[in-house]
Amino acid sequence: MSGSRDFVTIVSGVPRSGTSLAMHMLQAGGIPALTDGKRPADEHNPQGYFEYEAVKRLAVDSSWVPLLARGKSLKVIYRLLPHLPPNIGYRVLFMERDWHEMAASQRTMLEARGDPAANQPRAKLIAVMSSEVVAVKAWMEKQPNIRVMSVPYGALVGEPLGWANAMAEFLGGCLDVAAMCGVVDARLYRHRAEKLGPLETR
Repeated sequence: MSGSRDFVTIVSGVPRSGTSLAMHMLQAGGIPALTDGKRPADEHNPQGYFEYEAVKRLAVDSSWVPLLARGKSLKVIYRLLPHLPPNIGYRVLFMERDWHEMAASQRTMLEARGDPAANQPRAKLIAVMSSEVVAVKAWMEKQPNIRVMSVPYGALVGEPLGWANAMAEFLGGCLDVAAMCGVVDARLYRHRAEKLGPLETR
C-alpha cells in the first residue's frame, strides 16, 4: 500500500506522547515501519517501541534517510527533526498529550529503570520541553518539504476510527483503517490527567 508514497512518514513528539501507538497503527494500516527491533517491548510499551537506532545519530549522519525510509514510517523524537535531510518530502504526525500525563508517564518509566532523572522537578521538565516543542513546530512551518498533522493522544484513544481516517487521508489514503483501530488499546492509557493526584499535577 505504501508504494505510491514518495515521502517519509515521520511520527514525532515528546517521549510518552503516543508515538509508539501511532507507529503501530501505521504498520497495521499498511505503511511498513523502519525499525530494527533493538529495543524490545516491555511493561511500559507492551506493543513495542518501533524505534530505529540510527535515528539517535541523525545529527551526525542522516544520509540513510532517503535511501531506507522513503515510503515507510520512522519514529523521530521532536528534538531531532531539524536534522532530517532536506532533499526529501516528509509528512509528520506530531503526537500531542497533556503535559502532566506525559511527565507522570515518563517518571513511572524512569523510576522502574532506577534512573535518577525520575526525581527531576516536573514543572521544570514541562517548561523545557514545551518551549522546545514550540521552537520545533515553528521551524517545521517554514520547511517547504514538511507537512504536519497534530494528533492528540487522548482523542485518538477515545475515538480511534475518526482519527485513523484522518491520519490515512493525510498520508495519501489506501490504508486499512479497521486494522489501525484494532491496535488501539485504551487499557494502555494509564496516566490520565483526571486521575493524577495533586503531587503528580504540580
